Amino acid sequence: MQETLTKKAERFIREQGLIAEGERVLAGLSGGADSVCLTAVLCELSGLLSFEVGAFHVNHGIRGSAADEDEAFSEALCKSFGIPFFAVHEDVPQYAKEHRTGLEEAGRELRYLAAERLAAEMGYDKIALAHQQNDVAETFLFHLFRGSSVPGLASIPARRGNIIRPLLFCGREEIEAYLEEKGLLYCTDATNQETGYTRNKIRHCILSYAKEHINPGAVRHTAETAAELGRLKEYLLAEAEALCAQAAEVSGEFRLPVAVLEKRHRVLQEEAIHLLLVRAAGSAKDITRAHVEAVRGLCFSQSGKQVSLPYGLTACRSFAELCIRKAGAGGTDACPKEYFVEVPGEYFVGAAGETIVFRCFPYKKNTEIPKNEYTKWFDYGKIKGTLRLRARREGDRIGMKQGSKSVKALFTEKKIAREERGRLLLLADDEQVLWIPGLRSCDNYRIDETTKTVLEVRMNGGKENEG
Repeated sequence: MQETLTKKAERFIREQGLIAEGERVLAGLSGGADSVCLTAVLCELSGLLSFEVGAFHVNHGIRGSAADEDEAFSEALCKSFGIPFFAVHEDVPQYAKEHRTGLEEAGRELRYLAAERLAAEMGYDKIALAHQQNDVAETFLFHLFRGSSVPGLASIPARRGNIIRPLLFCGREEIEAYLEEKGLLYCTDATNQETGYTRNKIRHCILSYAKEHINPGAVRHTAETAAELGRLKEYLLAEAEALCAQAAEVSGEFRLPVAVLEKRHRVLQEEAIHLLLVRAAGSAKDITRAHVEAVRGLCFSQSGKQVSLPYGLTACRSFAELCIRKAGAGGTDACPKEYFVEVPGEYFVGAAGETIVFRCFPYKKNTEIPKNEYTKWFDYGKIKGTLRLRARREGDRIGMKQGSKSVKALFTEKKIAREERGRLLLLADDEQVLWIPGLRSCDNYRIDETTKTVLEVRMNGGKENEG
């Protein structure tokens, strides 16, 4: 005997732990087929699973008398079921204008806000929404075409906070069959047939074609893939959270050591960067794969490189760290004071407390000189006067194989942003700059056949070489 939709819903609710005994559940009821099915199924199961049901309807203020008819239908349906009904009126066009977003997105945001407000005011524990497999497939394709990461393609979750979706196990055809069997009527929103909305184009022009000409199970298969990606997303998110826990927030900036990312797989690098961007922005909207890749590219760039991002965010490579900040966040100088260097010695400098370690040892000829970007060897005998860690000064120069170059010209050549230049740390003696970490070291202090003593400088865990 074929399992009924109601029985499938009961099993799904139990397996996913969506509703606990004694809870009050507020169902979203637009009057359409999916929401009518959701409300009816919840009413059927409320006695068996011992929970209460209420419903809410949002009138978007768009479709005039048609919207009023949907509201009246929803109220009458709830009366026939014997459950509480709540109607909310919103001006979606005005909200969309004020927030500079489309009507579709504005309506979605207002529905969620109304649901949360009503649940809090009326004492409901859960908010049940009628998303089903067609919605999952449409969302999957919407994100795919827009340009999303693998986690972004993941399934609409069965539960997120107090939001539950008890119909995610079935598709629209099964829902319509249930309504016909139960003799339940529903409203048809004419705007759902208009292809001016992106999701409607996907629904009517792409998925319908795929079902008819490619595979009748296209919707189900797409939804199953999205669900599998949802499980993968949970794993990646947990791993990315562990990486991001190593990021420090300093004066409104997120600062993560590049070495933390370099040790992990590219997929985890991307997910951790995406997570930091979302935290800094306060929203995942408009943060795309292209933005994540641009920030990841900074891990392989010299210090000072930066990229501009949505929400006024800027990401930059600052020495051995990846920094993400909003406009106006963070200090103006990563090296606010001058440090007189004693050898051996260890110094904690800059806004994030970068570690710089100095030591000396006798030079053994034919010893391999480190090529690590954040470990440098200098001929200690060539250093003139006192070593200092400091910010850039007007007139600073750095020795090259042919003469020298001004630090200002070097920054221009390397395309270091002007606002970033004052944040860069320099190692200098009384005559010139020895090293700009992550960018350039002075040729005048290189190890050669006359070198007797090596000065090793390591920054933020650069590799230590045996003397």
